[in-house]
Amino acid sequence: MHDHPASSQERLRLRISVTGTVQGIGFRPFVYRLARDLGLSGWVRNESDRVAMEVEGKAAAVRMFE
Repeated sequence: MHDHPASSQERLRLRISVTGTVQGIGFRPFVYRLARDLGLSGWVRNESDRVAMEVEGKAAAVRMFE
């Protein structure tokens, strides 16, 4: 039996694309540090016209990342 409510164990995965001036300004390292600090896993990469990322972890942390 767990002392935590089931919702505290809920996990989410979120995929985001960001366009505009997001390349060459340290955006990917910022996203990486934020995700790491929130205990999230995933990836972030430059694409031709955007930065794409996917994060996964506890629902509350993913919501904070948004």
